[in-house]
Amino acid sequence: MEPVTIEFYHDPDLSKNKIKATHWNKNGKSTRKQRDDAYVLAMLERPDNWETPAKATVEITQYHAGVPLDYEGLACVSAPGLDGMVDAGILEDDGPKHLVGYSLRHQKVKTMDENRVRITVTPVPADSPAIRGV
Repeated sequence: MEPVTIEFYHDPDLSKNKIKATHWNKNGKSTRKQRDDAYVLAMLERPDNWETPAKATVEITQYHAGVPLDYEGLACVSAPGLDGMVDAGILEDDGPKHLVGYSLRHQKVKTMDENRVRITVTPVPADSPAIRGV
C-alpha cells in the first residue's frame, strides 16, 4: 500500500508553551477543530482500497519560514492531526503497539504562506523484517 499524507496549518494555540496559558475550553475547541479537519483531509487522501494497517510508520515534517518548533512542540501540535488520521482509519492507533517508526523533521521555506505541517503514514507489511518480534 502507498503512504497517505495530509498537510495543514497548525494552530499556534496548541503549541506546548501556549497551551499552558490558554483556557481549557479554547484548547478543547482548537484541538477538536484540528482533529476534525485532519479527519476530512485524511478521508480525501485515503485510497478507495485502503485497508487499515496493523503496523505503520509516521513522519511529521514542519515547514517553517521563521523559528521552528522544538521536537516536543512539533509532536504536541501534530497530535490532533494524527488523531484525525486514526479516526479516518488511516491508522489503527497512534501508540507504540501499532507504530514501528515515528520521526520528526523540519524544513525551511521562504515565506510564511508556506508554513505547514505534513503527516505521512506509511503502512508496514506484516512480513517486513522491521516488525519481527514487535
